[in-house]
Amino acid sequence: MQAIQFNATIPRYLLGKTLGKVIPSILWSGLSCTYLTEISQPNLPNKEWLKIKTRYGGICGSDLQTIHLHTSPYYSPFISSPFTMGHESIGTIAEIGQKGGGWKVGECIAVNPLLWCIPRGFKKLCQRCSKGEINLCERTTEGTLSPGFLTGSCKDTGGSWSSYFAAHFTQIHRVPDSISDENAIMIEPISVGLHAVVNNFPSDDETVLIIGAGTIGLCIIAVLRALDSKANVLVLARYTFQADAARKLGASDVILAKDIDVYDEIAKLTGGKIKTPIIGKRVFSGGADRTFECVGSSDAIDDAIRFTRSGGRVVLVGMPGITKGIDWTAVFAQELTVQAATYYSNSDKFKGKTWKSFELTIYLLKEGIINLDWMVTHVYSLEDYAKAFKILRKREQSKAIKAVFSFRD
Repeated sequence: MQAIQFNATIPRYLLGKTLGKVIPSILWSGLSCTYLTEISQPNLPNKEWLKIKTRYGGICGSDLQTIHLHTSPYYSPFISSPFTMGHESIGTIAEIGQKGGGWKVGECIAVNPLLWCIPRGFKKLCQRCSKGEINLCERTTEGTLSPGFLTGSCKDTGGSWSSYFAAHFTQIHRVPDSISDENAIMIEPISVGLHAVVNNFPSDDETVLIIGAGTIGLCIIAVLRALDSKANVLVLARYTFQADAARKLGASDVILAKDIDVYDEIAKLTGGKIKTPIIGKRVFSGGADRTFECVGSSDAIDDAIRFTRSGGRVVLVGMPGITKGIDWTAVFAQELTVQAATYYSNSDKFKGKTWKSFELTIYLLKEGIINLDWMVTHVYSLEDYAKAFKILRKREQSKAIKAVFSFRD
């Protein structure tokens, strides 16, 4: 079968870093780390695993960062090359190990891609997994699997950018028939937004700023409104189509960061006051009560810190690479709380109940409280991967929100 793989060898990496900015297509041509190839269907690691036939494999912003070699080398010990990419998935069960649980071949499922203690064969859980914080597992390089913190970064499991991949029975969540494939492929990104929101839920009198109106920023708006937040939600968007999507999901105000002074607009909407230092970027007095940073760039993180009021909270949701030029003085001067929100967990608490992120997301979709099928704007066959990657580099023209690879018959 065909698969898009990533192989992090030093020669491939150096070639991509050297020529990728000049000739972007070289990054997925086979000369750098990402390429289309023929591989065998994955073997089940043991009897607790299942083989999944992919229906959709989502293309995440973090995947694009990986392809463009923007991710930090920090992650390199936590992957095993070559691995098949793709951690967002919707599929059907094709094969079940003898101890794979009470599943049936043909059932429609979504896979939580985190490879925590139990998928790795540990009976005694690490400190984090024992609390349900499987996104913080301390053993993602250990156990019966090769290193990989999630499906789509481990050479043993495969990934959803291929026709088949393997999943442990604890990773699988049943998708009701009432949920379309387009909504189902959004389960993973919605869960990212949900985990960030429920652990940093605003009061109704707060002003929330969301920096970035890509898939995750939009999912955060959707989750806030689905969970009945009445907060004043401001969104900083890059493109007009993103601004339109943010308004559709319930943003109170949208700032389109094009041909305007963003500082003036945020000051106007939050009641903040702009101060001008002797040199460098302007600073704020006042600002948002709570800021969700959903881009991961140096500029966006620096802005998130500056736009948050004294005693406020900055939630880092976008995956940063090696950031430069961030002035952390505001964190000290304004006594800010900076909180990361990574992936999803089995310990999200909402309204007195502990949820698995994926289960709460599926509940919201099943009940029709969230409907994001319209965010799947572009569908490609795997053979058209180069076209997909080119389109996603030009979002202003393509108006792409969520692009997916389709393996549906």
